[in-house]
Amino acid sequence: MKKLYADNTNRVKIICPKCRFEKNVDATKFKDTQKTLKGRCRCGEIYQFSIEFRKKHRKHVRLPGAYIVQGKKEKGEIIIRELSLSGFRFECMNPHHILKGDTLEVKFNLDNPLRTEIRKLAKVIWVKDRIVGAHYMETKLYEKDLGFYLST
Repeated sequence: MKKLYADNTNRVKIICPKCRFEKNVDATKFKDTQKTLKGRCRCGEIYQFSIEFRKKHRKHVRLPGAYIVQGKKEKGEIIIRELSLSGFRFECMNPHHILKGDTLEVKFNLDNPLRTEIRKLAKVIWVKDRIVGAHYMETKLYEKDLGFYLST
């Protein structure tokens, strides 16, 4: 199944896998769904796809790291599971007291040849058991390193 990315106007380019016919479609009505969609080309080919509305590309990773909750002095070990230019998703190795809205200092190393260290402040967006989603508070810092890493 192919994943298609919507642009900033919610338009997506669908390309038939058989005849390569291209069609630009308004995907607004699919924005709040996570469904697999079916398409039918004018050549008769039927295919499945999903639409991603993220503004930044997300990379699935497995990077060990650590966090400190600002103002609570709680700290722990984590595994970064997804990484993008605007934020990340991680798994805490132990039970935690992280709450939505908390500010974290997060430190981890990329698995690139230079083992680039990333140290950022992040705001917690959501928490589900030991899985946490957060957005960077400063996006310019490390943008070059992360941008190159995410493109490889």
